[in-house]
Amino acid sequence: MNLFKLIGRNLRRDPARSILTALTIALATFVLLLLASVPASIDKIVKDASSTLRLIVLNRSLPFYGLPARYCNQVREMPGCAACVAVTGWPATYRDTSDQVLAVGEGLEIVDVFPDYDLGGDARRALQRERRGAFAGRVLMARYGWHPGQQVTLRGADRDHLELNFVILGEMPSERYPSMFAFRRDYLEDARRAIGHPDPDLVWNLVVRVNSRADVDSLIKQIDENFRNSDYETRSLTESDALAGGLSAVGDIRAIVLSLCTIVVLTFLLIAANSTALMVRERMHEVAVMRALGFGPPSISLILFGECATIGFVGGLLGGGAALWIFGRGISLSVIGDIGALWVTPWATFGAIMVAVAISLVSGVGPIWRAVRMPPAEAIGKIV
Repeated sequence: MNLFKLIGRNLRRDPARSILTALTIALATFVLLLLASVPASIDKIVKDASSTLRLIVLNRSLPFYGLPARYCNQVREMPGCAACVAVTGWPATYRDTSDQVLAVGEGLEIVDVFPDYDLGGDARRALQRERRGAFAGRVLMARYGWHPGQQVTLRGADRDHLELNFVILGEMPSERYPSMFAFRRDYLEDARRAIGHPDPDLVWNLVVRVNSRADVDSLIKQIDENFRNSDYETRSLTESDALAGGLSAVGDIRAIVLSLCTIVVLTFLLIAANSTALMVRERMHEVAVMRALGFGPPSISLILFGECATIGFVGGLLGGGAALWIFGRGISLSVIGDIGALWVTPWATFGAIMVAVAISLVSGVGPIWRAVRMPPAEAIGKIV
């Protein structure tokens, strides 16, 4: 208890320095935690997708050229297929052009293809009953403050600027697509036909749920061979492979982020070392007096290291806690579009706090070592 009292009193000797040092460490911890969460979030998206039994069927030649929606009828008849849904994207905006929303029109089979979305029961009946019904991802709901039952108007980002009204039926509980806006595809197609838009019956892709993991490879082969030499040849991928391919578009983002993390840690270390050196220099007279009174180097080192650890812990707790509070529920990860989100987890926050404490302790090794090894008479002489 006496040790803690000494540490607390020493920190209060110069409260401005202690507060500024802790705030600097808090800012560095905040930035470090966010940077480290980017590659971790990307890995989490792909890892979670690998556990699903879904295939993404694309146009073999031009992935965004599209496929006929009727292909789903043939896929459903293939052995190993549990369900199939045709999916088409509709780039839209909400209030102005800066509020971009990835709206996705899907068939009612979405409930069977995505059982992990928990859209069964009342949600399924509501979607069948309400043609304007839509489900929004968690991040999207939080960003705009939407709630179930609210009416939302989206405007197409294409040249037609089609305007559609929706009723939010609920939140879509998916961490892989937390910024997605899912609605009924027939509602979009009917609205397009009403303004004279051609009806080519083309969708962006097909999503297929497989009966078991043993059927994945055989179903991929069946689908691609069935539509070989057709006007729209297919290329089937597992959901995790499709997401990994989309994430590869960010290039060397992982290497860039890790480099930035290294820079932040080095900057963090230099700032902490400078603050610790000043703190120890101010304590030289006290260290000399304590040595003269019989305190040994271990006891004095413990007090000084305790001050360093306390400042590092407080700063890390402030920075890590702020990051967890702001990004704990996820935020759109713009570097990969609308796939996934940036998540700050409690474990990552704990790790960042420990890094802050460790760096604060390491920064004090040199100054504290010199202080406790200096003879009391010499230390007092230097001060005088």
